[in-house]
Amino acid sequence: MKKVAILAVDDEKIILDSIKAQIEKNFKHDFLFDYAEDPQEALEVIDELKFEGIDLLLVISDYMMPGMNGEEFAKVLKTKLPRVNILLLTGHISVEKGIELMEKNTVLKIMHKPWKEENLIDFIKKLELDVN
Repeated sequence: MKKVAILAVDDEKIILDSIKAQIEKNFKHDFLFDYAEDPQEALEVIDELKFEGIDLLLVISDYMMPGMNGEEFAKVLKTKLPRVNILLLTGHISVEKGIELMEKNTVLKIMHKPWKEENLIDFIKKLELDVN
């Protein structure tokens, strides 16, 4: 069976730990979970996953990060993996910018911090169904 991963990118470790706990609680061992504390590290993790033959179901990314914001990261990511699903998890984006990013297919969805666990889990379940 093909291995599938979810990658979270956020410069706050507590956010990464929370996402990991929610995914592990709700999906047990359905997905590999990996994380990065900045976009550059995330790109390296993605290269490793690709090298290992692991499909990337979803990238959950913060918007405000040092060095490269979530929009810039999503654009770089889309050049590497045009069909990748990207969820921006943020407290720092305007409604107008969010709509623009979704209309341009830069990101699939935006959730605001603090997010509700059931919303994140339902979104992942829908992606899982769409892939299978």
